Amino acid sequence: MQNPRKMLLRHRKKGRAGAVTPAYGRPYASKNEMIHPFFCWLGIFLSFGVSLILFKAELLDVRNYFYAPTLLLIGFYTLYYILTDRQQYQSRTIREVIPKAIGKYIFWGLIIYGVNRFYAAHSMYREFTPNTRKFFSDFLTLFLILGWPYFFLAEKFRYCTDNLMGDPYLRILSLLRCLWKRQFRKIGRRLTKKSYKRLYLMAIIRIHYMPIMVEQISLGLNNVIGFLNGADFQWSITSGLFIATPLAWAIDANNAAIGYFWESWFTRSRFRAIDPYPIHWFVVLLCYTPFIGLAVKFMPFPTMAANSVPLLSSRSFNFGIEIALLISLVLYVLSGSALNFSTSNLCYKKIQTKGPYAVVRHPATSFKLIYFFLAFFRYRGAYTFVGFLSYLMWTTVYVCRALVEERFLKRFSDYRNYMKKTRYRFIPKVC
Repeated sequence: MQNPRKMLLRHRKKGRAGAVTPAYGRPYASKNEMIHPFFCWLGIFLSFGVSLILFKAELLDVRNYFYAPTLLLIGFYTLYYILTDRQQYQSRTIREVIPKAIGKYIFWGLIIYGVNRFYAAHSMYREFTPNTRKFFSDFLTLFLILGWPYFFLAEKFRYCTDNLMGDPYLRILSLLRCLWKRQFRKIGRRLTKKSYKRLYLMAIIRIHYMPIMVEQISLGLNNVIGFLNGADFQWSITSGLFIATPLAWAIDANNAAIGYFWESWFTRSRFRAIDPYPIHWFVVLLCYTPFIGLAVKFMPFPTMAANSVPLLSSRSFNFGIEIALLISLVLYVLSGSALNFSTSNLCYKKIQTKGPYAVVRHPATSFKLIYFFLAFFRYRGAYTFVGFLSYLMWTTVYVCRALVEERFLKRFSDYRNYMKKTRYRFIPKVC
C-alpha cells in the first residue's frame, strides 16, 4: 500500500513529466465559499415541488419514497457544481484510476451496509428509525449500481490536493497499512492526531444525527400529504399554516440530512473540521432527541399547542398572528436553505456570506425564535410561571447554540473575516 502522505508530497513537488509545476492546477480561491442563496432556494423549490407533485398524484408513495427530495436536491447541487467548477484537476491514466475506484467502492459499500446494520441491531434505533433503515437500504441498492462509475469518474476527473487531503478512505488505508506491518504504536499515535480525531468524531456526528433528520423528513412529508389529501381540506391561512409548518421542518431536516450525509469530490462538500469542545456538543445536543424528550418531561417545549385556548378570541388578531407565523417560518426556511451542504452542527465545511447572512450571522436562529415566540404566547396556557420558565430556558439554549458555534468557527480566518464584515449576530444594528 502507498503511504498517502508521501504520495501527496511527491505530487506537490513535481508534475507528471517531472517538471517543477503545481500538480493540481491553479488555486481555487473560493473553495470555502458557498453558491449564491438564490440557487439554493431554486434547488429547494424544484426538489420539493417535484416530489410533492409526485406524492400528491400518487405516482410515488410518500411512505416509501419520502427521501425523494433528498436525492433530487443532491442531484441539483451536483449538477450546479459540475457546470460552474473552474478548478483545474490533474489528468490521470486508467491504470491509476481503476484500483482506487474499486477500493473506494468496496470501502464505502461496507460503511453504508455497516451503518444500516448498526441501526437495525441497536435497540433504540431499531424502534425509532424504521425510515432511516429504509433510506439506507434503498441507498445501498442505488450505490451498488452507480457507486463504481461514480468513483471512477471522481478519480479520473476530480483529482486534486484539496479533495485528496480530506479523503477518509486514505486515512483508513494508512491505518490498515500500519496494521499489516504490525506497527501498533504508530496506529496509536495516529489515532490521537487531529486529522484522525476529525475522522471518528465525524462518524459519531453523522451516525447520531442522520436518524433524527431522516425521521423528521418522513414525518413532515407524510403530514403534508395527509393534509392535502384530506376530504375536508380547503385552502385558507389556517390550513396553509398547518401545511407550511411540517413542510418547513421537513425542508430544514432535509438540508441537515444532506449536510451530514453527503461528501463528494464533485460538490467539494467535505468536512474540513469538527468541533472538539465537549461543552459545545452538550449545548447543541440539548436541541435534539433523545435529550429533548427527557427535558420536556420537566419543561414543556415552546411549540404550537393545537388544542390550547387562544389568548384573545378576536379573529383579526389571530389572523394577524397566523400571517406573522407564516412569514417567520418562510424566512426561517430560506435562511437555513441558503447553507447548501453546510446545514450541519458541530462541523465546518464552508461559509455563507450572501443573502440573509450578509445582514446578520444567524438569521435562521432569529426567525426560529420569532416563530417560537408567536406560536407560544398566542395561547393563554403560556402565561404561567412554568410557561415563562420553559420559554426562557429554550430561548437560552438556542442562543447558546449560536454562541458556541461561533466560538468554534472563529478558529478559521475566513469566518473571522466574515465577522468583521457582518457585525451583528441576530438583529441588525442591535446585537
